[in-house]
Amino acid sequence: MTTQNYLGTKRERRVLVIDDDPNVATVVSTALSQEDIRVQHAETGTTGLQQLVQFRPDVLILDHLLPDGEGLQILGRINRIDARLPVLFVTARNSSDLAIEAMRQGAFDFLAKPLQLEKVFEKTQQALESRRLMLMPVQLPSQVDPMIDGADHLIGQCPEMQEVYKAIGRAAAHDVPVLIEGEIGTGKELVARAIYQHGRRKDRPFVKVVCSDFNAEWLESELFGHEASVLAGSTERRIGKIEQCHGGTVLLEEVSAIPQALQSKLVRFIQDKTFERVGGHDPVQVNTTLLFTSSRNAERLTAEGVIRHDLFYLLSAFLIRIPPLRERGADLPKLVDHFVGQFCRVERIAQSGAVRTSPEALRLLSDYPWPGNVAELRSVLRRALIESRGTVIAGDYLRNALRDMHRKDDSLETKMLSSHVCDWEDFIMEKMEAGSNDLYADSVMEMERHVLTIILRKTSGNQAKAARMLGITRTSLRKKIHYLGLAIEEFVSTV
Repeated sequence: MTTQNYLGTKRERRVLVIDDDPNVATVVSTALSQEDIRVQHAETGTTGLQQLVQFRPDVLILDHLLPDGEGLQILGRINRIDARLPVLFVTARNSSDLAIEAMRQGAFDFLAKPLQLEKVFEKTQQALESRRLMLMPVQLPSQVDPMIDGADHLIGQCPEMQEVYKAIGRAAAHDVPVLIEGEIGTGKELVARAIYQHGRRKDRPFVKVVCSDFNAEWLESELFGHEASVLAGSTERRIGKIEQCHGGTVLLEEVSAIPQALQSKLVRFIQDKTFERVGGHDPVQVNTTLLFTSSRNAERLTAEGVIRHDLFYLLSAFLIRIPPLRERGADLPKLVDHFVGQFCRVERIAQSGAVRTSPEALRLLSDYPWPGNVAELRSVLRRALIESRGTVIAGDYLRNALRDMHRKDDSLETKMLSSHVCDWEDFIMEKMEAGSNDLYADSVMEMERHVLTIILRKTSGNQAKAARMLGITRTSLRKKIHYLGLAIEEFVSTV
């Protein structure tokens, strides 16, 4: 079985292990055995570099001590060959300083020996996703036929989208911070990746940080790193994403989830490219470009005090607003044709002939307000295609797909309201009386705690299933469980 690769041809995902211990490759193969991933092993740095060119891996796992050299020397040669290749550096437990130095030199992350299957799986999946974000092309309408697979496409020719394309070109020509604003499902990440891929840093790393995945303290560490023993549960220095991506680009999703104090630190970094790690006093200077997204109106968030004025002023110089789907009426048929054609080719639906959309179905699509925007349209069309099993998508199938979407949303909303809505006023009043200066973040955290409690209870603590239902990765779910203080044992024991 193969998967679509980044350039349009089909091949499996690939992991190269460079380690003189064959047991390491065995552990990696075992950890990834349930995935469509091919693992190849090299016992020396020289052989590994040869296989790097021939095998073209998506992730490389590199030991720190090899028969013909040190891992850091090999890492430098790997970076010269492909600076965007995520490298997981393997160290012994007593060589944390070496791992930190590897991170400073651009390694994606590190694994400590003896390797643990779950850690290998988790870090490899994160590295594969990072590789996908860097290499999956984001193509504009003027560049390529949107019927070609193996790329993500920004579709649409309405005047508002034309302005978006122009803004992407302007932003890509300059190494400046950019704020991308648009409702959920409008394609903010695609725009960010288009800026990166068409810019001067396209051959350097690109990393995405979902700010809402962290509490305030750990978000600062994720971005800027921390010194040893500064944060609870951490005994070693940590290198943050901004330092790790020196020369590259970091995308910060949802600027409204960044606490005010950390926004101030970001302002200082944008202005002079220097920062201190959490608990540190020595300035660190790196050249990393920051991109931000916001699913709410940034100017309004600034007026409400959620975004600092000085940060908004810095970002508003390059502010890209993506229109919601309901304001792109002329683009709807093009988007429908694109998604239908894509599903038919990739999932081999209706091989007997081209699938078309009935006039009634197009009227239904045009009349619907699309609160989930392009992402919702894609989901609805896929469901309708699977149900229709023919060459015409009729209105009935679309009605069923839309009804199911509403039923899922209404079910969750009803549970949330019935269980928790009456407590919110008391919660907010308590925080106000306590003199809270971070009420928005406190409220978001409380809401997340309720949502995760409901989902984990319904899945009996099955984190893989819960992550799929929530639409997040298992790594993100684990981080949320940790910083929200939830005990997973409580949910498992209710089975």
